[in-house]
Amino acid sequence: MTPALIGATVVVALYSLWVRRDTWWSRWEIGITLAIALETIALVLMSPWAAQTLGPWAHRALRIWNTQQLAGHICFVIAVAANIYHVLARLADFDKVRPLFRLQVRLPIQLGVMALVVTFVIADAGYRPDGFSTLGGGGAWARAYWVLLSLLMIYLAGYATRVLSMLRSDPRAKETVELYTASTAFAVAGIMAMMSNAWTKDGVSQLIWLCACISVTIFAYGSARSWRAKAAWFASSARPLAEPRPPQALS
Repeated sequence: MTPALIGATVVVALYSLWVRRDTWWSRWEIGITLAIALETIALVLMSPWAAQTLGPWAHRALRIWNTQQLAGHICFVIAVAANIYHVLARLADFDKVRPLFRLQVRLPIQLGVMALVVTFVIADAGYRPDGFSTLGGGGAWARAYWVLLSLLMIYLAGYATRVLSMLRSDPRAKETVELYTASTAFAVAGIMAMMSNAWTKDGVSQLIWLCACISVTIFAYGSARSWRAKAAWFASSARPLAEPRPPQALS
């Protein structure tokens, strides 16, 4: 079930990237598009396919198992940060946002990623069939890795939820905010399940994958839908006077 679920999610994400292909050159839109691209890369790197194909090759080169999964986890972290930056830029001027983002988002991510890499290397776990599997051992250091990753993602998800709530008063962004909030809710559910990896030997990877894929699917769909609405507004030659700005301002 997991490979099919991942495949379907990647297809939706690629569709969203195609719809938003013109946003790579817009500083107002690139944050969301980058987040979708990073989530797509993360899904591929953490998939069973990557474990079977890239895993052995990476192990021969680096002498450490599962490095492609570590890269996938980091991609997810950066994707959430890109989304946060995009929303912050909607709330205030770029010059005001940058110092806040550096202090409250980028710095915790830098420290968290460094801690993740160090813990991952020390744990030196064996082969894992996917990016959320607890197989491969690693002892206390492996448990510490899952706790660190979960706490970092919880912090970022909470921050994202808080900044999204500030946009609820904008009727043009209401539907997009609701979709992004639903995406975040599934992400948090997946994070809670992921944290249990630190203490349980019962595999919960399928539950984590389900939550992660639903979260990415909703996020990608909402982003594609939002950009289509905005692009249609710009393309229209007969906009009503009561609507001086495009709908769905969030993305």
